[in-house]
Amino acid sequence: MINAGRRAGKTTLAARVSVKKMLEGRRVLLASTTQDQADAFWDKVKAWLYEVTEFGVIEKNEQRRIMLMPNNGGRIKVKTASDADTLRGDHADFLVLDECAYLAPDAWGKVGAPMLLDNNGDAWFISTPRRRNWFHDLYQKAKSDETGRWQAWHFTSLDNPHLSREALDEIAGDLTDEAYREEILAEFLEGEGSVFRNIAANLTALPGASPADHCGHRLVMGVDWAMKSDYTVLCVLCTECKLEVALDRFNKIQWSFQRARLDALARRWGVQHIEAEENSIGSPNIEALQREGLPVIPFTTTAASKPPLIQSLMLAFERSECRWLDVPAATAELHAFESKVAANTQRVSYAAPEGLHDDTVIARALAWRAVVGVRNWVVSG
Repeated sequence: MINAGRRAGKTTLAARVSVKKMLEGRRVLLASTTQDQADAFWDKVKAWLYEVTEFGVIEKNEQRRIMLMPNNGGRIKVKTASDADTLRGDHADFLVLDECAYLAPDAWGKVGAPMLLDNNGDAWFISTPRRRNWFHDLYQKAKSDETGRWQAWHFTSLDNPHLSREALDEIAGDLTDEAYREEILAEFLEGEGSVFRNIAANLTALPGASPADHCGHRLVMGVDWAMKSDYTVLCVLCTECKLEVALDRFNKIQWSFQRARLDALARRWGVQHIEAEENSIGSPNIEALQREGLPVIPFTTTAASKPPLIQSLMLAFERSECRWLDVPAATAELHAFESKVAANTQRVSYAAPEGLHDDTVIARALAWRAVVGVRNWVVSG
């Protein structure tokens, strides 16, 4: 995932890497938004390979936009994909989706991904952002990935040393603030469905804190459970400092080990109150922890209980009421988390986009609920 500003060198990079892959014998397919964008890529490839195509080492079909190396099967093919279905019937082991924020999500999800099945291929997603659409969601997924399958990079137009600084300064005066941030700085601006705002200003808690460094105030914990595809997350907050002191995220371990990990973190910090999601898998874990003497209170997530839970955390970010740790996976979830309004009922629902996680959001919301609850307990005496 490469998120970059205008004229940062995206197309040049894609063309350079594609030529290298073809010389290695790989089948490359570049899909771009418009004919002009595809032409820019094709013209670079033609210029670089001019001599070898003139001598017949590489076959060139100008009409079909194909370069082919007969000796090793390497290939570059260039297509436009404003309609994702135009990519059907092709296959590749190296796919480049150029300016993909302006392509339909189907260009990857329904058409692009299956192309790579034959040879366990690779894909590059290169674009300037377009609000927080599917490109943003995949970028956040890549940032939070811990498997090594995804990687993410960010470049601004200012990072290109070949661009005139004088011209960039002039452009800054001609663009609106939002346009400059999106087109030049390659920032993902908040879209209509964005839930959390003012995120960066809240990520000021310093990592590496220990109980010995802490103030000795009351600490609470929020817990979101998972076993396989999702993550179990433990969030520890100080109720008086309004500070996140620990955020633990893990998956694919047995329930007994998960409870032991929670127990160890709770005892390490002297946690006095735990809010844990009860739904399905949570209930037996909560009962087991309660038998062990841990102060666990169940929270049942429903269509009615989830909105106020999330809205309380939203307000905490809006008002900068708490300092949170800047953990990449958790920060990515905050940015991606979205709201939707049902057309028939007008009811608002909150969730991560399809394919992404919201476990750290839920754990933090539960911990913040505990903080607000402690505040109310104090007021009520």
